[in-house]
Amino acid sequence: MLGRANAGKSSLINALFGRLTAATDVLPDTTAALTPYRLKRDGLDAALIFDTPGCDTALLSEKALRKMVLDADLMLWVCAAHRADRGLDRERLDAVRAWQAARPSRRPSPLLVAVSHIDQLRPPRQWQPPYDLLHPQSSLKATHIRAAVEAVAVDLAIPVAAVIPVCLAEERIYNVDDTLWAAILAQE
Repeated sequence: MLGRANAGKSSLINALFGRLTAATDVLPDTTAALTPYRLKRDGLDAALIFDTPGCDTALLSEKALRKMVLDADLMLWVCAAHRADRGLDRERLDAVRAWQAARPSRRPSPLLVAVSHIDQLRPPRQWQPPYDLLHPQSSLKATHIRAAVEAVAVDLAIPVAAVIPVCLAEERIYNVDDTLWAAILAQE
């Protein structure tokens, strides 16, 4: 799990597990080191997920990040919808792509991007999922979520189909168990 500090990486781990597993806080640097979590589904090991410090902090060395990326079967990047400053995300993602390209003997790991904090998009008080993002004109919130997904896809140079909007706020977990899990399983 990669992304900037406070993008929602640890919160996404908690949502995937369905319980509080990783420490979260509104302050940056809550995750101070590469932390593995073994995810089980239906009693079987489903994945080994690594929570990481923000890629915009000094807590994660480039060497550790490179090793993790090159060993990964799937990369899940978390990007906050309400933050338009995605230049650093793109810079780090371009470095990841370069590392993978330097190893032509191994296929690059698939990449999915979870766009978090969609509940904070305009109108901020409106929250009535599910949202139809294929026909977003039915709701102003859906229109803004769709626009955020498209902006992230362009900013990070990835297909829009690889960008999944999620809400990770307590009592508002949305699009994790269904859409995100389906996208993860489709990468196998």
